[in-house]
Amino acid sequence: MLGCSALETGLAFLPLTAVIVFGAHLASHLIGRLGTRAVALAGFTLLATGSVLLALAPDDARYATDLLPGFVMLGLGTGLAFPAVSVTAMADVRHETAGLSSGLMSTAHELGAAIGVAILSAIATAAPNVASGYGNGFAVAAGVAGGLARVTSLAAPSVRPAPGTPVAMH
Repeated sequence: MLGCSALETGLAFLPLTAVIVFGAHLASHLIGRLGTRAVALAGFTLLATGSVLLALAPDDARYATDLLPGFVMLGLGTGLAFPAVSVTAMADVRHETAGLSSGLMSTAHELGAAIGVAILSAIATAAPNVASGYGNGFAVAAGVAGGLARVTSLAAPSVRPAPGTPVAMH
């Protein structure tokens, strides 16, 4: 990344990870107040916005001005969306099937992540150069996140756990 060493690149991604954790913690507090639809919608919107910022990053991007804002939005969006989606998916599951349902949801999450990375990587590597390839991949990611935001706003139920019910972070 930007001619950085492996250590520098790893450190550059730490803010993304920290913001995901912060977003998940924030989601656990907001879901009870706002409901899962609003939290997921905010998350998907932030994911789309962060992806657009990264898609528009120039070939000679600078970390602090061109990449970090996109990373922060991606991280916050991820941290908000995943707990809200998980709570929504598990809301109407009976106690006796909760383990099976949770396992299926976790499996779907992992498969979706693997397939998503494969598709976005294929898009990124199909371009004539690395920078435009990543731009294309993030443009597709922005479209997917925007589509999820639209579906969430139109069709997702809004679940609000009872006050005092702990909301697990992903």
